[in-house]
Amino acid sequence: MSEIERATSNENAVAPDTPSALGWLDQNWPFAGTVVVAFLITLLPLLVGVWHPALVLVYAQLLIYQLHQIEEHYGDRFRRFVNEHVAHGGDVLTPRATMWINVGLVWAMYLIVLLLAGLLDVGLGLIAVYTTLVNALAHIVGAIALRRYNPGLWTALVLFIPVGGWAWMEVSAANGLGGAAHLVGLATAVGVHAALMVSIRRKLRSIGKESRTSADV
Repeated sequence: MSEIERATSNENAVAPDTPSALGWLDQNWPFAGTVVVAFLITLLPLLVGVWHPALVLVYAQLLIYQLHQIEEHYGDRFRRFVNEHVAHGGDVLTPRATMWINVGLVWAMYLIVLLLAGLLDVGLGLIAVYTTLVNALAHIVGAIALRRYNPGLWTALVLFIPVGGWAWMEVSAANGLGGAAHLVGLATAVGVHAALMVSIRRKLRSIGKESRTSADV
């Protein structure tokens, strides 16, 4: 093989330790989110005074949730907390599942809700608002039940409750869909959190069955 062919082959070769895109996201999505939210915050001066205040506050739900995720998931804290204190050592939350919940569900859902609120009716932004407030409630109830701090608690108290409450008032006032928007928003928020809890419980039962089967063998 000539030197030129060898050099071309080396350039086209993929290093054996090169991570896949999903593998990279599994470990680094919180850092990517930190960069993203920094850029999104800088857009606020362009939006305030142009967008309706209620729509700006719907947009703000994504910002505060991404700030919340920094506290919650820095150093893989939330996943390890759930596995240790809720699953009692069981691996019910994997890095891949954590990434999909936060990127594929939270980021995507909030973006879709923002588009719906801006293009159809701002009342649809209550989906994001209620999801933020229900998540804050989940952190508070979890802290009381376990009698200890859980990752994400402080931003839930400092950001979710005041900004989410403000958004609830503004979006409710501008809502053109009436009670239906509140019903859809609350049902979606509760449904998403309930589905996650059911998934964790099922995974925990599955781990328990596997452990008992191994013990019997």
